[in-house]
Amino acid sequence: MKMFKHKSIARKRVLRMIGIILGTVIGALLLFCFVVLLIVWSWSPSKIEPYYDDSGKALPGSISEIIHMEIGNVEQGMIIKGKDVNNPVLLFLHGGPGNPQYVIFSDIGLEDYFTVCWWDQHGSGMSYSSKRDCESVTLEQMVSDTVEVTNYLRQRFGKEKIYLMGQSFGSFLGINTVDRHPELYEAYIGINQVTNQLESEKLGYESMMYIAQASGDKESIQKLDKYQLDGADTITNDYLALRSSIMLKQGTGTFHNNSTTVFQYAIMPLLKAREYTLSDKYGFIAGSLFMLNSPVNKAQFTTNVMETIPKIDIPVYILHGVYDRQASYELSQRYIEILKAPKKEFYAFESSAHGAHMEEPERVIEIIREDILGIGKEGNISD
Repeated sequence: MKMFKHKSIARKRVLRMIGIILGTVIGALLLFCFVVLLIVWSWSPSKIEPYYDDSGKALPGSISEIIHMEIGNVEQGMIIKGKDVNNPVLLFLHGGPGNPQYVIFSDIGLEDYFTVCWWDQHGSGMSYSSKRDCESVTLEQMVSDTVEVTNYLRQRFGKEKIYLMGQSFGSFLGINTVDRHPELYEAYIGINQVTNQLESEKLGYESMMYIAQASGDKESIQKLDKYQLDGADTITNDYLALRSSIMLKQGTGTFHNNSTTVFQYAIMPLLKAREYTLSDKYGFIAGSLFMLNSPVNKAQFTTNVMETIPKIDIPVYILHGVYDRQASYELSQRYIEILKAPKKEFYAFESSAHGAHMEEPERVIEIIREDILGIGKEGNISD
């Protein structure tokens, strides 16, 4: 009887000790989460720094604004920055849909040459709301929104036309917009241009398998074997998540340099972005999930712009990483060959994959300055 009693007491002591340890761990985790949340909140005042001259005063003629306005009957947000409001205006269309890029791409120097509008598209970042239905976000609506933002910029800055730049999904939206409304734009700049995304996914699958087999990556082969890409309906969200992770590892996804992590290039810059509120930062993450099932995202996988947009009435410049298998480099190259336009140029980025604008930003600026704007190295307009 005493033995049972001793065992019962020992058991209670062990359980009490386990409870103390678990309570300590949970308390520490809660404290850690609270501290992290407090730090992120302190980094999220929705404030934007002006440009300063050499004397530390606000640069005359510059602009740095966070704007919320109604676009397509929905409140949406954007950031407008530039060192001289007399410069040409550039509207940047981010990828995804649902992946704003201001926090990861706004420091490469575009504002030296343009007044840049970093618009968070419907359902993304500053424009995210859990009360909205993604089923209303069609390609037609997104093109209409783009035109509405364009006309706001034209009117505000007194420009007859502006420049349009799109990256990844933004290039799909951009090419459709300039096709329908060429009169609004000076030129179109596509970075990692989306052309025939269903075919691109099939080519990308073959590439992933080839690299995995060549490197003996049995884990990736096993995961990929579960999928058969027969049509747009087989491009599931689970597959896209797998594709992105494997391509990032293989150097054919977001970056060719596969040592760069998502935390480094996206999450940490987002957390530290003072221009965003805590709610905006939540919208940055939630928006990418929100837009996955939208009609405009489905349109991206069911449209072949080689067939639907064989001609554009303004200059077209395409910049593409040669290692990109997320939006096929080969298909983009083929598209520029068959496209009819008053002027067209294709630039191969030899050290990049899907993030050419992030891996070789200096070359992006060089192309813009010298080839698109015609500004010589000394800062003069070229003949």
